Amino acid sequence: MFSIIIPTLKQAITLFALVEPLAVIPIFVAATQGLNYAAKVRFARTIALTVTIALLIAAFLGMPFLTLLGVSLGAMQVGGGVIVLLLAIAMVLGKETSFKGMPPTAGAPEMPGASIIPLAVPLLAGPAAFSYVMANSAWHHPSDLIRVVLPILIVGFICWMTFRIACSAERQIRKSTLDLVERVGGFILASIAVEMMAVGLRSLFPALGIS
Repeated sequence: MFSIIIPTLKQAITLFALVEPLAVIPIFVAATQGLNYAAKVRFARTIALTVTIALLIAAFLGMPFLTLLGVSLGAMQVGGGVIVLLLAIAMVLGKETSFKGMPPTAGAPEMPGASIIPLAVPLLAGPAAFSYVMANSAWHHPSDLIRVVLPILIVGFICWMTFRIACSAERQIRKSTLDLVERVGGFILASIAVEMMAVGLRSLFPALGIS
């Protein structure tokens, strides 16, 4: 029993650190401005489900699919980093809604669907999380599936709880504070994007010696 529980908990903790939903709270708050409370809660649930499904797909189909397309993990990291960096620049400039292809006055039904990318993928379920679940997706017995699937389900649940709490807290925050949070979140997001691209470039071009 402990031979299953301990590796499962270890993988769940590592995956949580890679997904890092707490760091994405400012981006989530900025992305849900203008939505009513019920819509924000639905969006939080949609984000958590999207992250969970994306990580499950990566665990079971990721490596075969990348091999079929001839795409390396390094290329995926660089591409994901570029998308995240564009979002970060838009947030710092106050153009986050334009980046997502919608006017600032967009209604509640359209915003959640337009906001899932890149918030859920590749920001939460990004190259680092994908590569980790791919590397730990091997199983030989049905009991091994617990170690593969359970950490992903745990992290998905934590994502839902994190953004569900953020929905409640946001009602106590003034718009000026939300604007500041969006700008600060943009700077944080830019650093995350640069790190994602650096990791990808190290993988694609080892001779560069990027540190």
